[in-house]
Amino acid sequence: MCYNELGDNMKKNEYINVRIDEDTKTKAEEILKNFNLRISDAINIFLRQVVLEEGIPFEVKLPQYEKAYKELEKAVAYNAFGGGIPSDYANNILKLYAKNLIDLDTAVFALSRKIR
Repeated sequence: MCYNELGDNMKKNEYINVRIDEDTKTKAEEILKNFNLRISDAINIFLRQVVLEEGIPFEVKLPQYEKAYKELEKAVAYNAFGGGIPSDYANNILKLYAKNLIDLDTAVFALSRKIR
């Protein structure tokens, strides 16, 4: 198996001990089997990507918080025009916002402009 231009010919003489809960380990092993990888292979891939990217190679976030925050932002945008039944214009603005095509400030600005 080759992960980078140096391949598997690199001397491996360092050890990492990782403690993890049994459920996560079991689930990870099952998923990695589909890629014909062991957990140690996955950790090696991850660490090599950290070096190549000079940071964590994926976005780290708390999904539940992100979702709740987005819902709060939508409510703020909705209330920006009085909280009643939204017009077609307001619905279109909210749809753009819900699809992340515009940000909160733009949505609020657009909604408040139409009202005036």
